Amino acid sequence: MKNSEKESYIGPEAILKRIGKNKSGYESKKDIDIDSINLSFIVSTLKELGLSKPHKKKVKGCSEYQRYPKILIGQIGKLILEIDFIQRFIKGQAKPLHFIGFSCKTLKFRQYRRISGQTNVNTRKELEQFFNNFFLPDAVKMDNGLAFIGSSSARRTISQTVKFLFEKKIIPIFTNPRSPWNNGSVEGSNSVFARNFWNKFEFNSAKDVDAKLELFNQSSLEYCDYGQNEFEEKNDENFIPQIYFIRKVHEGQIKNGKGEIGVLNEKIELPGEYVNLYTLSEWNLQTEILNVYFENEGKKILIKKLKFPINKNSQIKI
Repeated sequence: MKNSEKESYIGPEAILKRIGKNKSGYESKKDIDIDSINLSFIVSTLKELGLSKPHKKKVKGCSEYQRYPKILIGQIGKLILEIDFIQRFIKGQAKPLHFIGFSCKTLKFRQYRRISGQTNVNTRKELEQFFNNFFLPDAVKMDNGLAFIGSSSARRTISQTVKFLFEKKIIPIFTNPRSPWNNGSVEGSNSVFARNFWNKFEFNSAKDVDAKLELFNQSSLEYCDYGQNEFEEKNDENFIPQIYFIRKVHEGQIKNGKGEIGVLNEKIELPGEYVNLYTLSEWNLQTEILNVYFENEGKKILIKKLKFPINKNSQIKI
């Protein structure tokens, strides 16, 4: 395989890391001090050579004016792992290929595994493999796919994936339906996966995909300096089994000026002034109480508290 095919990451940070790891291989020159090269120098040099893309200013989106509970979510744990499924097709082949992606913004960490299908069995299997080989997060954030959240009709049930996370003393967080930007870290990683892996190579078989994916994953670990990370030992003594739900308030079906959110197939009525704004619901499985919070200027405001009993068919012991 060519060296260019082994490099999955490009750009100023990737160049700086490459220089740092290969200093001994550079010939000394009077006009260049290798040790003095930093990120700013690389950025300006690429710009002068016309090899950099113009920087796009970030535009403030709906997360701010719709009061997305960013701070409250961050308080759930220091390490929040985001997971997601991806489906792709090899040109000329009918069967789809499925992948599960793992991303942690705090660590700039990303990894991908090919799986046979988007099922709860594969989810638990790959999470187990991940925890054994990398780290145990404080929480796992995911969308509302059935492999993650469980039944599409039964009320207040606990999915097999959630049960598995509780066994590991990990808190599940579910994003707002049809809002992929709520899982911004893994969605950003999916873009890197597409750009630096899937669209970069030509694949002729699943075996070929697996071989190149292994190199991509290794390159990702090197890019984030994973081996240099030190993790604090998780304190599970005071673990409370809770599930969090990020939900946007919609106008209620009954036109009475009220709003509502859906949590595990239950409609929860909220004051109308919160329509089109985001909430964070916390379900404590020990007390079987659901608290619905609103974030305002970084503060947690309780706007609803209700009894939320576990469905007996969940067969979960708390």
